[in-house]
Amino acid sequence: MTLSENARKELCKILEDMRQEILDEVKVQKEKARNKDYTGDMGDHATSDMLAEYAHIFSERLRRRLLLIEEALEAIEDGDYGFCEECEEPISEKRLKLMPFARFCVRCQSELERRAKMRGETFTDISHMEYRFQEESDYD
Repeated sequence: MTLSENARKELCKILEDMRQEILDEVKVQKEKARNKDYTGDMGDHATSDMLAEYAHIFSERLRRRLLLIEEALEAIEDGDYGFCEECEEPISEKRLKLMPFARFCVRCQSELERRAKMRGETFTDISHMEYRFQEESDYD
């Protein structure tokens, strides 16, 4: 089943809102970094370094999420949105509403995770890192 025009517009709006939230968060983080007070003792500097590392990790996750959002918006524009990159079948509307930048259907996502686990690796798709999925039947 392909997405209706209304569903596609709704998901586009959700993606645009998500993109704006990320861009707003990046602005806040940049402003915090700019206004950082560099005085303090060794403990303050160690804490500051640790917080900077956490901020870097957080910003990297935001960057990856923003990239997926941009790709989803481009796919909407191209008419390719809502199809699994693995099996090319439609991704369920329910799944897309939960995660509008999903790149894989639940079945393929699970299979990719299973294969990665068998190789002793972690499937690093952001959808895997950000969300825990319910049983496949919940999305169909």
